[in-house]
Amino acid sequence: MAKIEINKVELVWPGKYNEDGTLKEVPRVSLPFQVIERVNESRATREARKTGIQQTLFDVWEGKEGETFEEGWRNKLIWGDNLLVMGSLLEKFAGKIDLIYIDPPFATGADFSFTAPIGEEGEEVYKEQSILEEKAYRDTWGRGLQSYLQMMYQRLAFMRDLLTEHGSIYVHLDATVGHYIKTVMDEIFGQDSFQREIIWRIGWVSGYKSAAKNWIRNHDMILFYVKTPGSFVFNKEYIPYAPGYKRRGGEEPTGQGYPIEDVWNANPFEFALTGEDSLDSIQIKSFSTEKTGFATQKNESILRRIINASSNPGDLVADFFCGSGTTLAVAEKLGRRWIGCDLSR
Repeated sequence: MAKIEINKVELVWPGKYNEDGTLKEVPRVSLPFQVIERVNESRATREARKTGIQQTLFDVWEGKEGETFEEGWRNKLIWGDNLLVMGSLLEKFAGKIDLIYIDPPFATGADFSFTAPIGEEGEEVYKEQSILEEKAYRDTWGRGLQSYLQMMYQRLAFMRDLLTEHGSIYVHLDATVGHYIKTVMDEIFGQDSFQREIIWRIGWVSGYKSAAKNWIRNHDMILFYVKTPGSFVFNKEYIPYAPGYKRRGGEEPTGQGYPIEDVWNANPFEFALTGEDSLDSIQIKSFSTEKTGFATQKNESILRRIINASSNPGDLVADFFCGSGTTLAVAEKLGRRWIGCDLSR
């Protein structure tokens, strides 16, 4: 095997380089998209598509004279391998996505499922509904960590190419692989593009978690990078002061509120947030109306904070591991355009 010359700090694993010492290129495969369903599609448009007049996912904005990309936009939910999906999106979307958030697998070695009740909610038998459980994804990798890192390296490279020059990316991880992925992102985006390692405190501790014979694990990390250091969208956010709040010396507070720091859900201002604004993990909220039954679903409150901070109304937001769809739901509510992709049907 040829000797690999290393002139920078990087993470190297078996399979990253070819035998001649060159870096393996990310395979770029562009495949046609097949439209399965359109929401609020007129009968005339549907019939035209069936006869082949509209053939791709993008014709809704391509073929209309005088119509811009934004004016003819339709949000896109894509089923498939995100490597193939992103490779196919590059032709028309390279440099056009303003914000990417992903919550990829954490290389835990576990299988994850989602549940759904069978039967209509209004029926008399609702309380005795059956629960359908299906596998969402398997977080195991053929050659262990090296397989996982290669998978993430290829996909993060495509995400960099899809981002606008002022775009941002947030990658939600935990301590299992988080610091490996930070090193990979330093290589792909550049060390100067790193902005923050956000620590999200998951919430109160009880039950089986508290029984661990160790420090209790109670946080995830979210890595925040930008495409261009010094030139990116960021709308600073604040938590409003509670009525009657006084500073330590008894003075009335000034300003917009408590500025949000890079440790989330770990100060008195955030402890006071309730309901849909609470940052406690959705998994420990017994009566949350957001729950879809997806095991690794994240809160809308987390995504609201990210989307408000790193995009503006009308911007294009993408999630290529969209799972239960939280990113897309929040993007829709906040007036952003969106693209979502997942391999799980």
